[in-house]
Amino acid sequence: MKYLGFVLLVLSGYVMAEEVYYCSDNDNGANGFKKIDGQYKSGLFEEKKFKMKLQDDGNIAISERGDTRLYFCFTIYPSLPRHSVGNGKSCVNEFYNGEYFNFNQDNGRYIKISAVGYVYGGDDNSDSVTTRIGTCTKF
Repeated sequence: MKYLGFVLLVLSGYVMAEEVYYCSDNDNGANGFKKIDGQYKSGLFEEKKFKMKLQDDGNIAISERGDTRLYFCFTIYPSLPRHSVGNGKSCVNEFYNGEYFNFNQDNGRYIKISAVGYVYGGDDNSDSVTTRIGTCTKF
């Protein structure tokens, strides 16, 4: 029984190690292509805000409008020394659906890309292609 307390203490450290960020697109930082009257036209999109959790396993969970998606992440340029590329991650959506998220933990900047719409989109508004840039601040 005395070991149970020790195990719980160690496990609680893992939960506390996850970092939570509040992220927001920069002004005019959301643009891409929208389907208007059957034609794709470039334009600005409404700026978004979301919560991001940097998980212990190196992946990222992004929560928007009550929906949470997992992004599988890789260290950028793993063969280069960390001091030359910073603390960056390049991530792909858990469904491998053309959504990507790049994040630099050192300066809080991100790029979020949704590149599936034009190729696989339907007749509704889900066929837009967007690129979003912004910053994240740690809670």
